[in-house]
Amino acid sequence: MSDLHIWVGLLAGWVLYAMFLTGSVSYFREEISQWARPSVPAYADTTDRGVVAEKVVQHMQHIAPQAPSWFIALPNGRQNTATVSWRGEKRFETATFDPATGERITQRETRGGDFFYRFHFSLHYLPVLLGRWIAGLCAMFMLVAIISGIITHKKIFRDFFTFRWGKGQRSWLDAHNALSVLGLPFHLMITYTGLVTLMFLYMPWGVQAAYPTTEARAEFQSRLSAYVREASPAGHAAPLISVGELTRHAEHHWQGQRAGTIQVINPGDAAASVVIKREDAARISFSPQYLVFDGVTGALRKEVGAAGPVTQTLGVTYGLHLGRFADIVTRWLYFLLSLAGTAMVGTGLVLWTVKRRARLPDPTRPHLGFRLVERLNIASIAGLSVAMASFYGLCGCCRATWPGDPNGRFILFLLYGH
Repeated sequence: MSDLHIWVGLLAGWVLYAMFLTGSVSYFREEISQWARPSVPAYADTTDRGVVAEKVVQHMQHIAPQAPSWFIALPNGRQNTATVSWRGEKRFETATFDPATGERITQRETRGGDFFYRFHFSLHYLPVLLGRWIAGLCAMFMLVAIISGIITHKKIFRDFFTFRWGKGQRSWLDAHNALSVLGLPFHLMITYTGLVTLMFLYMPWGVQAAYPTTEARAEFQSRLSAYVREASPAGHAAPLISVGELTRHAEHHWQGQRAGTIQVINPGDAAASVVIKREDAARISFSPQYLVFDGVTGALRKEVGAAGPVTQTLGVTYGLHLGRFADIVTRWLYFLLSLAGTAMVGTGLVLWTVKRRARLPDPTRPHLGFRLVERLNIASIAGLSVAMASFYGLCGCCRATWPGDPNGRFILFLLYGH
């Protein structure tokens, strides 16, 4: 168990450090994005969300009228912009809108906290599926490392209250033990729920067997999320009904609970439909609750409300990992415990080199494997930390961003340049 703990921790440690650190700051994803756009004022929760939805839809009718669907994320108390994504001719495109005016925001364009959120489980500049497979494999290694670490450290709780400063290897081990025990239930929860959120990517065979057709799998996916598959257009134009009115109708139907996202399918076509999903912030479960309206007449076609026990369990598991239900105190608790996990991984990587350097025949001339681990530690731990701090320093000084692809290019440059 000791060897298993050491080697699975080492082999996945560099990726896990990046996943933990970027995941930690992702709990303030919306706040980072707001901070990176100082020209956009804070959004007032009392604003009529129907008005915001209508303004955004009007602009999208000019920006991407031929898109098969628009996916609109409405602003809230934490996010002061409306974000729209749609499938372009070659790739998915996104746009950000000022909810007060409905105008598209083009100045100081930035991914803000979304960059760290996506990096956390997709790993920037890698193909999306490859990045998620690597993240999932490393998360499985993390789960094995946690369980084997519990078995290995028989005096783990006593060692939690022991720290010997300036003792070299012993100090690093004490720090590693203390950080491990500090957030042990959280680390187990966050690792396991992270695997569950993408379990249908890693193990799709059950879904494929139970839902053999494309239509059946699309219906299954709509039960797990509010994404409704795009239907074929009718082929003749028809005016889109007021999405703002549908938004207000949905919020009245949910007895004052707010709409979170809107999906407009086949806009401007006779086969148009509008899907309005209830906001997730008011509940722990991520199980979808949404209404599907006819995009021309406004008639209610479908309602998805209370979920079954399996879907509800998955929704709670997903919700616990994302923490979107959390108030400011709970988010800070998530953040601090996640940072403790980051430090736990970092101290484990450093401990490996400190422990083995003392055993080398000549510590001043280590072998190739040791030098490789030591330099990867510097690049991953120091490089990524300095890169993220520099990104915040850059935005803090001028509140602008690097031209082109600012967040990714600047951070990756510092990481690998280091």
